[in-house]
Amino acid sequence: MATNLNQQIQVPALPDIGSAPQAYDRGFVDQSNGVLRVFQRKLLSALAALFGPRGGQYVNTPYGAFQDSTDQTDGSTAVAYFFRFNTTDFSNGISIVSRTASFTGSIATTTLTVSAVSAGALFPSMQLTGTGVTAGTRIVAQLTGTVGGTGTYTVSVSQTVSSTAITGDLPSKIVVAQSGFYNAQFSAQFINTTNDVQQIDIWFRKNGVNVNDSNSQFGIKARQSTGSASRLIAAMNFILDLEENDYFEMMWRVSNSGVSLEQFPAVTASGSTPAIPATPSIILTVSFMSNQSA
Repeated sequence: MATNLNQQIQVPALPDIGSAPQAYDRGFVDQSNGVLRVFQRKLLSALAALFGPRGGQYVNTPYGAFQDSTDQTDGSTAVAYFFRFNTTDFSNGISIVSRTASFTGSIATTTLTVSAVSAGALFPSMQLTGTGVTAGTRIVAQLTGTVGGTGTYTVSVSQTVSSTAITGDLPSKIVVAQSGFYNAQFSAQFINTTNDVQQIDIWFRKNGVNVNDSNSQFGIKARQSTGSASRLIAAMNFILDLEENDYFEMMWRVSNSGVSLEQFPAVTASGSTPAIPATPSIILTVSFMSNQSA
């Protein structure tokens, strides 16, 4: 996106007056006063543009817009899962950073055995890649061992993989480059394939710690019929107080694994429907609100 130079306030440079002569010099005084008048006019013009009725058009503050184009499922109602974001639409001082891990492991059916971790830590929702690992495989839950380290884990896809180097990636951390108050707004596309009403919990973590009083509960209706799931857009906003280089993450938990985050592909125009854009499983926008009060 190109910068619109017409919407940038031109801050005047400091006037270069120079050293005054020892004796009074009217020419020097007149010249200095002229330089100061030009500087003051430019400064007043910049202030008027900033604080005028449309001054907001000159303000450049941090913002970010992110989404995910994949389905996201849980696998265990006892585990907190991370929202993943694989697409950055807009970013200015706010960005996605992945949790990553490098380790040696093998998979027998849905059990991953990690024998050594060379970097990072393993987390639920982390997607795995490696020789022989089925695309889209992710960690569902840890079964035994050191938290995030060596031990056994449940994975989402049954397969057989001999001991090999595996990497994990979880693009979940929203990092800010500037201290301040931020407004996080999201919409999450859930589906329910069960015959009962189910519950969805969504909350925030800051620097890896749950944010107090940040959870929201949503109820989703039972499926409409066999093969026709019910759908719900869970949406809200939340204000976060963040320092420079802090990060936050969004967590979710459902009361039944028949509830999941679902994306829907774009619809091609036909005689019975117009063209409809794709539906991401999660959309998040983050905007800077204010600096922090003293």
